[in-house]
Amino acid sequence: MSKKQRKILWPVLVVIAIGVGGLVFATTRKDSESKAITKAVSSRPNSPHLQTGTAANDNDYVRSARLWPQLRWHLKTLGDRIEKPGKERITITGTIRRVGDSQALPMALMLEHPGRLRLVIQDGVQQRVITFNGREANGVGAPPNARERELIETLVYDTAEHFLAIQTQGAATRMLGQRFRADDGTTANYAGPYYDLYEVSDQIKAAPDARIQSKIFCFDSDSLLLQKVRYQILRNGAPVEVETRISNWQSAQGQQIPRRITRFENNEAVLTLTITSLAITPRIDDGSFGQL
Repeated sequence: MSKKQRKILWPVLVVIAIGVGGLVFATTRKDSESKAITKAVSSRPNSPHLQTGTAANDNDYVRSARLWPQLRWHLKTLGDRIEKPGKERITITGTIRRVGDSQALPMALMLEHPGRLRLVIQDGVQQRVITFNGREANGVGAPPNARERELIETLVYDTAEHFLAIQTQGAATRMLGQRFRADDGTTANYAGPYYDLYEVSDQIKAAPDARIQSKIFCFDSDSLLLQKVRYQILRNGAPVEVETRISNWQSAQGQQIPRRITRFENNEAVLTLTITSLAITPRIDDGSFGQL
């Protein structure tokens, strides 16, 4: 590891990566409250080169042989949930707190590989239901607003599962390096964390107009689990620095699942989702995510 890597500043890294990403990448190919809401909603080498369907077919699953060699270790660490049928759906209960909320609200979240979501938020007697079927987002009573679409992006696209899936689908990707420090390189006896960084050009479909978004995925160099996703968006013409932090990873049914997801914008927390319980089950064609 070079001295330059050890002393790299995170903000500088993000600016540089986003700035040059467009020059390097090829274009991506298009192709009770708790019970009530629960019912409403289961040796690392180096190398580079490398499709999101909605039907349940073989291409929905991540094949280790189609990943870069070092990414096969990340897949193995996660568990086999996205590799084969039988564990596609995660049904979650917990709380969510968004910017403007006076307190955390009960929520039920259903995520199903590949890339589907159903979120139910209970706010007093009111219930908000948002769905995403991998192609379009919908809401019961009213379509999702801009903030809700950003929430979908955080929960569906800013994940280790999505990162690995798009690697086998030809997403433009480059490795920025391994074992980057989180400080400026001056901390005495620095003991971690260290990060392996990948820059990806991804197609985001949470809004009516899909966009190509450059993102940096930061994996813990030792645990191989995803810790952060960083990128910049434009809101009302102004740039916003986004960082999704994924933490409190725990094992459940042989799979590694994070128990907390926090979205920061310009270093301010705007969303915190905390998982209190979950169940992993097979895929079910029950219409939970809208028309597929």
